[in-house]
Amino acid sequence: MVAFNISLRFQPSGWFLGIIAELNERFSDWTDGSYDWAAQTTDFLHNPVELPQFDETLFETPLSKRAVNDVLHLAVAILSGDFMLVRNYIQHIRFAFVIGYPRSGGSYLTKELLRSIGLDHTRVSEALAHDGFPELREIWYDIEGDRPYYHLQAAMFQVAEFLVVSNLYYQLKTPRHASGLWFSPKKFHKIINWGGSFKMLLGQGRADYFVTLRHPLPTAISVAEKSGGMPADHMFPAMQPRSAIERWVLNDLMLLGWTMPEITQLSYFDAICASWSSFYGRMATSGLFLGDRSEIRLVPYGKDSLEGVVRDFRVRLDNTDAPEPVMIHTKAAEYPMWQEKGDQAVAAMAGHWRALGLPFPDLGQD
Repeated sequence: MVAFNISLRFQPSGWFLGIIAELNERFSDWTDGSYDWAAQTTDFLHNPVELPQFDETLFETPLSKRAVNDVLHLAVAILSGDFMLVRNYIQHIRFAFVIGYPRSGGSYLTKELLRSIGLDHTRVSEALAHDGFPELREIWYDIEGDRPYYHLQAAMFQVAEFLVVSNLYYQLKTPRHASGLWFSPKKFHKIINWGGSFKMLLGQGRADYFVTLRHPLPTAISVAEKSGGMPADHMFPAMQPRSAIERWVLNDLMLLGWTMPEITQLSYFDAICASWSSFYGRMATSGLFLGDRSEIRLVPYGKDSLEGVVRDFRVRLDNTDAPEPVMIHTKAAEYPMWQEKGDQAVAAMAGHWRALGLPFPDLGQD
């Protein structure tokens, strides 16, 4: 038997530090009620909130010591394949993951799921509730290749951080349900990069997966409006992305092999449509549908379907509050030149899913 010794470097992420500081009542910038990450008209990452900086005294409290110790134990368990340790750690948590392409109703749904368990979403940091953390990517290394340790290791530690802060946060901030569980809603688009692995890590019956889907034409219009408006020339601003979503689109196109000169020649819709197709194509084969498919609910964008998810979720929690209404404003008729391409993209994706034995919902116009 050959034995190897390896060194692992754990550097707590800024997201983890912020949430731990909040639980220690030392940081409220993310949760003072002034920051609405579910706002429908502003891109909360266009001008990113700086990650907090703390000194070592943050780690001297009993809560912080427990959190760091738990992260180290879970990270080693994930790296070594001790999935039962992870499952035992989160045995009292049931996740509610909201997954879908940007501007398909995910922020609304996450906000309402949080309200279902008695939380004001503006008091829950986007670091915990939204889709930036944990940082899971399609590739293991950063694009420049200049990080001191490779991204896969950092991502695994962030998965451990997320599981730990979810376990602590919801047990401290919300009441335990009669079922014996605490519920943890999370907008988690990036799960499709590790779909099968994440589901196998958590195990069956540990989460609900709400997959939001929207026709690519109104999606493109909504992305443009949230990024500052449709460009006058209707071209994708590849050289100067204006928002986090546009940067994500650019990254998707580069991973598909598009060159920068080629991307600069794309219309706004063609760029979004290619990214949209890549996202749902990868979702189908990501392993997200592994195991019991009844855990997954496909949610086509629309008032009835989105509000219906909230009502059904609240029935399970014995919560009779009505959901806040979904506000839908369609402008697809203003871009008739993209309608046929959008319909073709939907038809192609529906055919791709059906060929794999997966259902795909009807995506009419908003």
